[in-house]
Amino acid sequence: MARVTALRAPKRGKYDRGQSPEARVKDQRRRLFAAATRVFARRGFGASTVDLVVAEAGVSRRTFYEHFDDLTDLLLQLHERLSTAAFRAIDLSARAEQDPDAQLRAGVGALLGLIAGFGDQARILFREIRAAGPEHEVRREALLGRFASLLFEGVARSHALGIAKRPPDELRIFALVAAMEAVGMRYVDRNDEARATEAVGPMVDMVLRTFG
Repeated sequence: MARVTALRAPKRGKYDRGQSPEARVKDQRRRLFAAATRVFARRGFGASTVDLVVAEAGVSRRTFYEHFDDLTDLLLQLHERLSTAAFRAIDLSARAEQDPDAQLRAGVGALLGLIAGFGDQARILFREIRAAGPEHEVRREALLGRFASLLFEGVARSHALGIAKRPPDELRIFALVAAMEAVGMRYVDRNDEARATEAVGPMVDMVLRTFG
């Protein structure tokens, strides 16, 4: 087996002087986002500090405050970044299929697959954003709402084609999406997120049974 050398963050305050200013700023933000994901997921947002994040990222406190106002600002920007990526991945997976049932399975599979493959990020999206305060719960609800809109669209198309017997309604759709999140995060809470995709079949069946 070939020897793999782990990549290390530069010592705090050090950087590649061959980088352009724009590339350096981009690299600093990338490292801070990655470090925050690990720190928030491992310790919880409430027990995290700027010092922990900058130590993990290998940057100075001064660099941190050049990019973010405080830890909450970092969390909110990180959540937005992860939300955009997660929704895009699930949307693309579902739209790659033509058959409504295949779209449903692909979408549910993508959601639970993201949780299975990216447990730390899932903790940020669905857990730690709530730890920042009740005023930020709306961000989690907005993300679930975006997932719900995809499911609503799919069920509506299935109903129009005569496959689903019942048309979609907002209450049932949101309840189903919330159930998918809850089931996926149950695996994460048990540190067993790699197995989250085993719930794809039951979750798809639940949607099919709901709308006939």
